[in-house]
Order: sequence, then structure tokens, then C-alpha cells
Amino acid sequence: MARLGDALKAAREEQGITLEEVEEAIYIRRHMLEALEGNEFKKFPSPVITRGLIRNYAKFLNLDPIEALTLYDGNGVVPVKGQRLTPNGIEFMNLSMAPRPIISWDFVVGILLFLGVMGGFGYVTYTTVIQPSLTPTPTKTPSAAGLDGDAALLLPTVTPLPTNTPTPLPPTETPTPIIYGGVTVELQLKQPSWIQILVDDAKAFEGILQPGESKNWTGQRRVAIRAGNAGGVEVIVNGINRGVMGGEGQVVDQIWEKVDDPSVLTPQPGQTTVTATPSAPAEGEAPLPLESAPATPQP
Repeated sequence: MARLGDALKAAREEQGITLEEVEEAIYIRRHMLEALEGNEFKKFPSPVITRGLIRNYAKFLNLDPIEALTLYDGNGVVPVKGQRLTPNGIEFMNLSMAPRPIISWDFVVGILLFLGVMGGFGYVTYTTVIQPSLTPTPTKTPSAAGLDGDAALLLPTVTPLPTNTPTPLPPTETPTPIIYGGVTVELQLKQPSWIQILVDDAKAFEGILQPGESKNWTGQRRVAIRAGNAGGVEVIVNGINRGVMGGEGQVVDQIWEKVDDPSVLTPQPGQTTVTATPSAPAEGEAPLPLESAPATPQP
């Protein structure tokens, strides 16, 4: 089986493309392209970063990204679990592995159907057995022959109740959708956590945020996050809440990147198509400035 780096380099040279042209086209630094073509994958901080770079480079060279990732996995690297969210154009790749729920959805749906059938059976039984006993027995009206000549038959009069005319509700204003030109990430802290942020491959923030704090960053192409306490960090991407990054005390990386090809996913109207793929480091930082997360104080 051919090695991944050799296949990438051969495809690039066959098309007559230089590393400088690749760097300008897909925003991946030259030293990282050389590491990919040289099969030096240990220079990258994590498998999720490596897989995202391989995917982007293979697509640029008109290669099959799945075959390229298969070659990469053949080097002994365990693939990272991915989750695609097509309704809003976001592809999310997370390092953490969430535990499986103990109760499956099939079991829950079966219980609900059983309760619905039993409820319908009980209602039919009630209407069949109970309601006939509630039917009033008709009373015989005395005939006029048994009344005196001066007696009068009194009939009850029914006064119609006034009906209330419903007041029409005022029309509600349709909110104008926000159109995002890049990738906007907002972090809301539920617990204290060490945070590191890369915006378009440049370090934008590093420090500890406290519960109640909220910060946001906007990149033209990508925003990368590393959290030391993933269970205390809630992520909002382009106005859509993605929930907490992971479990309490976990160190988790997330990378949110703008997709160049809108046909890959189907975004909602007014939303910028975004996918989670790794980003390249800022100029002068090799290979990437993502560092190990320090211990985050727990409350």
C-alpha cells in the first residue's frame, strides 16, 4: 500500500502545483504541507488536527478524502469519531467520546405506544359502560285534560348567554436573520476552565475564565478551541447553541471552519456554511500553538 505522504506529493507534482500555490489557496502553512508529504504526522498536536489537514489537502488535489484518511489510519493512528449536523451546515469533530445511554430510544418509544393503546382502550370502555347510566330518564308531561280551566302551563325560558368576541392578536414581527460572513464562536462559562483560542491560525486568547463570563471571537476561515474543563464550557457557533464541549474535567479540542464548497452541506437561509476541520498555525509558530491544558480549579 502506498504511503499517504507519497501519494499527496505525487498528485501535486503531477498537476504542476507548487507548495506556495497550495499554501495561498487553502491557507495551510508550507512547513505543515511538507510534514504531510513527508509522513511526519507526529509533528501535529492531535489526530483531529491531522485528519482535518489531510482532508482539505486531498480535496484540493482532487483526491478522494476518504481514501486519503484510510491511508493515514493505516499508519497506526486511531480515527477520531465525527458527527455531521446537516441542518445548519456544521460538521463537528470532537476528541471526547460520550458514553452510550443506558435506555435506548426504541424502548422509550415502545413504552409510549403501549401507554397510548391502554389509554385508548380505557376511554372506549368508559364511554361504553358509564355513559348510558348518565342518560336522563324522560319524565311524562301531564296532559292538559287533567288541569283546571284557570290553570296555566309554565314553560321554562332560556336566556342566551352573551358570547365574547375574541380580540385579534397584533401581528408579530418576523426577526431578520443574521448573516455571518465567517465563523463566530461564543463561549459561556458554567464552571471555571482554562481556555486557548486560535483565530485564523493565530493565537487570540489564553487564560482561565470564570463562571458567568462570556466571550466571543470571529474568524474569516476558522476558530480553534481548547478547554481544560470541557464540562464547564458552553459553545455557540454562528448563533446556534452547541451545548457543552464535553465532560467535567476533560481536555477537549474543537475546530470550527468555514466550508469553501457550499454544495457539501445544506445550510439554513441566512447562515454561513461551517464545518469542523482543523486549522493551520499562525506564522512563526510550529507546528501549532495549541498547548497542554493546565489544571483548572473546580468550584
